[in-house]
Amino acid sequence: MAAPKETVWQLEPHTRAKHEILKRYLQAWMIILSQGKFPEILYVDGFAGPGEYALGEIGSPIIALDTALAYRPPLQAKVHLLFVEKNADRAAHLQRQIALRSIPSNFNIIVDVLV
Repeated sequence: MAAPKETVWQLEPHTRAKHEILKRYLQAWMIILSQGKFPEILYVDGFAGPGEYALGEIGSPIIALDTALAYRPPLQAKVHLLFVEKNADRAAHLQRQIALRSIPSNFNIIVDVLV
């Protein structure tokens, strides 16, 4: 498949599978990262995209953010999430998706447009 030109596009089956693996992986790591041995956590998504697909399915940066936000008990570490996207319209869409969530004070989220 060629790279999509739209801001949001249809979720492909292989990407859906990748996202399920990512979610399970991050859920498992939250257990380790929450044990207090890590005062800071950094998560980087180098190809962040818009954060959602055409039918409202969430993308990898929102999967990472939502997984960290949903962990109980809440993460006490300083959580840094860096989402890099080369398309400004997709980065703006991602920022709107992030703004829909309640972000705790120990979370630092940066959406960076690669120029």
